[in-house]
Amino acid sequence: MSVPQLGYLCLGENPSDEAGRALIRQFVLVREADRMGYDDIWIGEQHGEPHWPTPGVLSLLGHLAAVTSKARIGSLPLLPALRDPARLAEELATLALLSKGRFQLGVASGAALPMLLQDCGLDAESAREAMRAFLRHWLDSPAAGLRAGGPAVPVWVAAEDEASVRLAAEQGWGLVAAATHTRERVQARVRCYQQASGGRAPPLVLARWACSADSTQEAEAIAQPYLQALAQRATRQGWGADPARSIARDPAALLAQSLIGDHAAVARQFRALADSHGATHVAIVPTSGQFDTHKHILAAFVDEVRPLLDED
Repeated sequence: MSVPQLGYLCLGENPSDEAGRALIRQFVLVREADRMGYDDIWIGEQHGEPHWPTPGVLSLLGHLAAVTSKARIGSLPLLPALRDPARLAEELATLALLSKGRFQLGVASGAALPMLLQDCGLDAESAREAMRAFLRHWLDSPAAGLRAGGPAVPVWVAAEDEASVRLAAEQGWGLVAAATHTRERVQARVRCYQQASGGRAPPLVLARWACSADSTQEAEAIAQPYLQALAQRATRQGWGADPARSIARDPAALLAQSLIGDHAAVARQFRALADSHGATHVAIVPTSGQFDTHKHILAAFVDEVRPLLDED
């Protein structure tokens, strides 16, 4: 299989509990990633998570379109169930125009966030149906006129229920898998897609925690405190309760499944994700909330890891 595209997933790391400062620094990093030559830059929608202050994802995507010029940009993911579908379609079509064809749309139902859905008067199944209804609306809505004449907007679906995966397969859309999902969980989703598509493998964006350094010891020294803190937050907030589906609460498993090590080892790990998971795009999340270290990890993937990927 071919080498996956290299992307950057922005979480707006906020280690000092200063959301405004965190977002300003995030967009400095975004400009750097665009300058470095990342293929994709993604922003995820987060709610009730001060450590990742990105609930206003539409505003952030508009700013992302303005401060980048080369990389494809997109949501990874956005939650349509929380919004009016017609207005959301117009907002996203406008983003596609502003980005001059660089925008790509990643969506999720929010089924993994029951407390958020409950606050909005939703449950998992109604949120899934709202996501599917929006996607159908996206195909046929009046907002499609705003996209007329421009390139098609790639769509990526973060879902596991059969109805949503089948819709993605029918339309030729891609799938999204989180960095905390087990390999078996991802493979089950891919099999469902292939069954619905007559054997065609899905385009797949796979998120991964990442740290590449001159030595494995250096990379692990940077990454381990971050991953331990992540696992502790997951336990406190109820993420990843089923270890057969998620490694969010297991620091050792997070370390083993991440792209962490010396540059050559990380290049091998990155390339292997195409064979082990079917990844066509990998979105890295640097394992540091510290600005300089975060930026250094981004640079290492371009300056040290990518040349090794291109050797073959």
